[in-house]
Amino acid sequence: MLNYIIWNVAPYLAEIGNFELHWYSILFAAGFYFSFRIMTSIYVSEGRKESDVEKLAIYMFLATLIGARLGHCIFYDWEYFQHHMLEIFLPVEFEPEFKFTGFRGLASHGAAFGIIFAVWLYSRKYKTQRFLYVLDRVVIVVALAGACIRMGNLMNSEIIGKPAASLTSFVFTYPTKDHLIQSFGDKYIKKVSFKELGNDSVSYGFPTTELKMTLITKRIDSAESFVNNQIRKSLYKSSSYSEHILLPTDKNMFLGTRIIDGKTQEIDVLIYGIPRYPAQLFEAISSFLLFLLLYGLYKRFGAETPEGLLFGLFVVILFSLRFFYEIFKENQSEFENGMTWNMGQILSIPLVLAGIFVLIRSFTLKRKNTSEKN
Repeated sequence: MLNYIIWNVAPYLAEIGNFELHWYSILFAAGFYFSFRIMTSIYVSEGRKESDVEKLAIYMFLATLIGARLGHCIFYDWEYFQHHMLEIFLPVEFEPEFKFTGFRGLASHGAAFGIIFAVWLYSRKYKTQRFLYVLDRVVIVVALAGACIRMGNLMNSEIIGKPAASLTSFVFTYPTKDHLIQSFGDKYIKKVSFKELGNDSVSYGFPTTELKMTLITKRIDSAESFVNNQIRKSLYKSSSYSEHILLPTDKNMFLGTRIIDGKTQEIDVLIYGIPRYPAQLFEAISSFLLFLLLYGLYKRFGAETPEGLLFGLFVVILFSLRFFYEIFKENQSEFENGMTWNMGQILSIPLVLAGIFVLIRSFTLKRKNTSEKN
């Protein structure tokens, strides 16, 4: 028996009326804020103005959002967006009916290409700041921001890994909890919690673990019938079914009930949780360690950092790891299922090759400069 991490964390910190303060937004803002402060300290230490960072920050912010959005639409869902071009930059859907959706779909590879292009534009306008000079400093904080964003993905229970019976695996239960409360209403189902029962098995080809899902509900005359009919039917229709949970077909889902008071009761329900690699956490930790490495190298060399060294290391390490981590992640689009390498791996290859080229150039120039000085 393996003990998995039951991840039942809400994607928001606070809820005020219809407004939800999401962890993703908080972490995105925190990443941007700390990145700005670090970039400011770097530029000021080299005798540059804080206003340079402010101008660069605008380029970076727009490049990240536009690049990430275009990257998702073009690389992962072009079949849809080529017929719905307005939806690329408008947070709405026009079909089958008009509704506000927010921007659903951002791709880190698109952000990477967007940032490189934006820095090129920036360096052309502000010619005292060379292209690789700026990139070397930008990638330090991009690594930090990337760690924050991947933690935001974890809080959202998104960008999930493949099913795995591993000590590192998470069972993402919040989508199931949210579905039930949204379906039945928080006046009917007041609370949902989960506890691992300790019986692991394989169901429908997935590793699974038995979970006791406890519902706190209003008084129900026939709790067993409610579970085996209404709850079962609702969960079958949920987006979390087969992604995060499965339902027993050879056992009674109803485990028991307890009356709390005259108006509420607890109902225990048997479900199977699907443990998955926490791919978001792997990438968040890697990005943070990469930030420490790059920032440490910069603190050592300062303004004398060999041009291209930090950028080259960043893209080689980050996207080599990304290529590797894709092995443990679910594909983002169905068309990738028949591919030897998925889109994330394919897009990582040119970035790694570019990074190797920049590193070779950086070391060659360093040796040349050293020889000339001697």
